Amino acid sequence: MRLPHFERWRAFAAARYRPFQAIAVGQACTISYASDALFVPLLLKLGAAPELVTVVGAIPIAGSVTQALAPQILRRLRGNLRRLTLALAVFEMRGFVHAAVVAAYMIGLITAPVAILLVSATVAIGQTAGALSGSNITLWTAVVLHEEERRLVGPRMGAATMALSTLLLLPTGVLLDAGLRTIGLWSYSALFLAGGLASALTPYAVSQLPRPGRVLVRSGEATTVPLPEEFRRFSTASAIASVGQGLIPYLSLYSINVLHASAGYAVTLSAAGSGGALIGSMAAGSFLLGGSSSRVFRASLVLRALAALICASAFPGNPLALPILVIGSALFSGAGNAGVLAANERLYRLAPADLRVRCQSFYVSQNSVAFAIGAGTCALVLTLGAPVSWAAYSALFIGSGVCRSVSAWRTEVAASWHSPIVPPDNP
Repeated sequence: MRLPHFERWRAFAAARYRPFQAIAVGQACTISYASDALFVPLLLKLGAAPELVTVVGAIPIAGSVTQALAPQILRRLRGNLRRLTLALAVFEMRGFVHAAVVAAYMIGLITAPVAILLVSATVAIGQTAGALSGSNITLWTAVVLHEEERRLVGPRMGAATMALSTLLLLPTGVLLDAGLRTIGLWSYSALFLAGGLASALTPYAVSQLPRPGRVLVRSGEATTVPLPEEFRRFSTASAIASVGQGLIPYLSLYSINVLHASAGYAVTLSAAGSGGALIGSMAAGSFLLGGSSSRVFRASLVLRALAALICASAFPGNPLALPILVIGSALFSGAGNAGVLAANERLYRLAPADLRVRCQSFYVSQNSVAFAIGAGTCALVLTLGAPVSWAAYSALFIGSGVCRSVSAWRTEVAASWHSPIVPPDNP
């Protein structure tokens, strides 16, 4: 296995990749101060039911099914991928809206139910657009950069995002707990405001991305060209894993609702997840330069099934429950991020250049529907299992592990760990 090389990071640090570097910084700030790490404990503090929080958090990923409309939208925009991505990137600044909602609640302008509704709507709309923005940026790297550059830039963008997110989240848990004891929910407003300001870097950086001209999207009879059968089988196996992803409840929700941990600990779980994602990105990103993307994807599924079992062992009464949950969070995110990188690499290796927009749209939409099925099941189980919540959460963890195991079994892999597509001497 190839370990991360300093030379590749030095290449990524080149001036021509400044926009991609800035996107990584902006997205790290959004993840830290305007996403799940904060809105989950906030909604619980406002009195939202756990199943509602699960549904709200699932909407952005499930909403990514609208990526299926990307080919039609791009045809209407005459292939202007830049304009579409920039419009979606503006929603990364949703921290401003979250901060305003919390401030309005604190000064008595709105009630707690109204605040829950507004925060939920902001998550549903803002994070859905943010997820689509991320998909389009990934697509951008696939259609604008040469293959070797794509393999260089994508994984290092993800690794840089996770590294900075980890650094930002580690002290945030302590600051949040201290702030809640002194200024109450104003601490959430301050963090959201900081997230909104820093996240403005993302749309600015997108506006500075290299102009690809027009991305040609097939129309008319050309759209009836069947997608490669091998790609469809891969997408189906991935969709089974996405059902398992949807089944997993927020670990921060589990820690607060079942283990009675603090909001600061919930943020620490997110920090552990970011740290694990960083390790996963660096390891997988380096290996995928010339390694088998299908085998990395299968290995990530096995590790995620193991993470589900680890989390199931963090039951009430276990004196090591909180540390175990931290390990589970790190493993989930580490294997998950490696799996996403491997899946994207597999997608673009299987998709012909002239079908990449269609293949990416099909893949994202199919997996979004599968995730929605899992998330809907998760919310239903939490609702029906409220009297015995630990058992309900454990059933979800185990169910997720089973889905990941089935997906690993269904995934077709290369004959060896070396990619048959990338030459062995690829630097």
